[in-house]
Amino acid sequence: MNILIAPILSALCAVSGDTGSLVLQAEVVHGPDGPIEDGRILIRDGKIEAIGAGLELPGDGHLIELEGHLSAGLVAMGDQTGLKGEALDSTRQIMDGADLAFGYDKTDDGWGAFLEAGVTAVLLTPKPGALVGGRTAVVKPAGAMVQRRAHLHVCFSNAAFKSGVAPTSYPGAISMLEQRMETPTGGFALLGKGLGVLLAAKTRAEGLRAVAFAKRHGLTGALTGVSRAGDLVDELHDAGLGVILPPIGAAADPRVAASAAILGKKDIPLAFSLGATNRSPHALRISALRCMKAGLARDAAWKALTSGAGEIANAPVGSLAVGRAADLVLWSGDPLDLTSQVERVWIEGKQVHGDDDQ
Repeated sequence: MNILIAPILSALCAVSGDTGSLVLQAEVVHGPDGPIEDGRILIRDGKIEAIGAGLELPGDGHLIELEGHLSAGLVAMGDQTGLKGEALDSTRQIMDGADLAFGYDKTDDGWGAFLEAGVTAVLLTPKPGALVGGRTAVVKPAGAMVQRRAHLHVCFSNAAFKSGVAPTSYPGAISMLEQRMETPTGGFALLGKGLGVLLAAKTRAEGLRAVAFAKRHGLTGALTGVSRAGDLVDELHDAGLGVILPPIGAAADPRVAASAAILGKKDIPLAFSLGATNRSPHALRISALRCMKAGLARDAAWKALTSGAGEIANAPVGSLAVGRAADLVLWSGDPLDLTSQVERVWIEGKQVHGDDDQ
């Protein structure tokens, strides 16, 4: 028996008949240590209890045999679907006390598109328009709030500048941020206490300012919005920051995908962003495939779509691992093949998309 986790078989079988368990078997299971042919996943109380090939069915288990590839759900970064209320406030430049979690609407019709694309977690971020746009949140499409406060969103691009309202320049913006760091309140007081920083920028120069600010204050988090972040690979590595890559479509500059390969070779944590509410979540896999063609390793691309994104989001999502929520996707084939379609989606062990609902 090839079991990838520690629990012994007797523990698997010694279960209560009141709770029951679900075992999913697929042609290929994309486990934490690589693909498993004819793999099985044992799910109990919405969480993964075991993963392996030849995993025996517990006495209270219900086995579902599936055709296709079973993987962790994808994680989408940088989206505003369902956001309402203070998340859309454009009158204040510093909103470090604003929580996007309060603007999350799980009834929004847009969440269905995420499930259709195999996305089981989303990092909600404000649109660049304020120097400090509030605290990001991680949610499950049309479901639970996973992480209410993932980052403090700080914008280093000129999108934060408004005529007649401070700051109106880069030096002014840095000065305002430094003042907040000297006497931290609200979100600034939480930096370094579990709250990361999400640094939004566009150009290389803006990215350098953002990374320098984070390094100066020992902040953790990620840079987002810089299409050729690979140009900052050394600075990012020294600061210990991750990168959220922008959408990479057919018309994108080839150097954007090549930049991702540079970051991957330096082991910079990566994730993929949608960048716009009306962009299809299928853009995540398209971006990953373009980066792979430019030299990003397959494992790095897959991690950026799943567990790596979860790590940047500071949330337990995107991982097919024991103890994690059973957020799973069944694909018709290899999930990194664009011809593969999403067949079913489970969130916390409950099927939420696809035929033959359980």
